Amino acid sequence: MVVYAEYVFLENFIMNYIILSLTGKFTKYTVKRNKLIIGSSIGALYAFIIFFPSLHFLFSTLMKIACSMLIIVTSFTPYRFKDFFRLIGIFYLITLIFGGAGFALFYFTNFNGIVSNGVFYMTNISVKNIFVSCGIGYLLIQFCWGYIQKQLSKEKVLMNIRIEINAETVELKGIVDTGNSLTDPISKYPVIIVEYNAIKNLLPLEFKDIFSENRIFNFEQLITKIDDINWIKRFRMIPYKALGTENGMLIGFRPDNVLIHIDNYNRDINEIIIAIYNQKLSKSGDYMALLHPDIV
Repeated sequence: MVVYAEYVFLENFIMNYIILSLTGKFTKYTVKRNKLIIGSSIGALYAFIIFFPSLHFLFSTLMKIACSMLIIVTSFTPYRFKDFFRLIGIFYLITLIFGGAGFALFYFTNFNGIVSNGVFYMTNISVKNIFVSCGIGYLLIQFCWGYIQKQLSKEKVLMNIRIEINAETVELKGIVDTGNSLTDPISKYPVIIVEYNAIKNLLPLEFKDIFSENRIFNFEQLITKIDDINWIKRFRMIPYKALGTENGMLIGFRPDNVLIHIDNYNRDINEIIIAIYNQKLSKSGDYMALLHPDIV
C-alpha cells in the first residue's frame, strides 16, 4: 500500500486545524489564526514519523502526550495551569469524538488504511470525505456539549423565585440542587428548601415565635398555638436524610403559588411544597433556596 507524504500532511493539518478551532470555541479561549496554523502544522509533521523507522520511538505514549502539550501551548499560549488543563482536556475530548466519526466512516465505506505504532492512516481519502467526517464529529460535539452544559447549568444558574400565600409575596434567589430529592409524603409534590429569614414575613406570628425559640420544631406545639385553620391545613412534615442526620424532619407548607423565572420565561407552579431551613444555604448569600430538579 502506497502512502503519499503530501496527503498525510494535508489530512492531518485539516483535522488538527478544525479540532483546535473547536477547542478554542468550546473553551471560549481567544485564539489567533496564525497560531492555529503553526499548531496544526506541528501535529501534521508529527505524523511524518511513519516515514522514518529510526524515529518510531517518538510514537511512545509519553511523546504523544508531549506533542499534544506542545500543540496546545503553541496554538493558545495559556498563562495559567487551569486554562492549560481545560484546553488539553477539551482537545482530547474533541479528538476522540472526531476519531470515532472517522472510524465509523472507514467502517461503512471502502477506505483503505493502515495502523502504525498506534497511529491510523487512511489512503484514497478526499478532502470531501475529510469534511464529511468533521461534519459528523461537529454535530456529535454540538449535541453532547449542549446536553452537558444544560445539565451543569441546572446546578449553577441562579433563578428568581416568587412565593405567594394569602396575597402576600416574597422574592428571592435560588438554584437547582440535584441532591434535593425531597417530596411531600402526602401529596408527593416536590419540595423547595428555603431559608427561614427569606420567607418569615409570610408566616403567622405564632409560627415565628416558636421558630425564634427553638431550632428543632415540635409539630404538636405548632398546631396548638396557631388558630388559623387555613394555615394548619397548609403545614407539612418533610422527612429527610443528610450527613450526620438519619431521621431529620423539616417543617413545610403549601403556598398558593410559586413563580420561577427560567431562561427568559416565567413558570407558575401550584403543586409545590416549601420546606423551611433555619440556617444559611449559601455562605456568600448568593441564593436562599434549593430547588428540586424535577421543577425545571
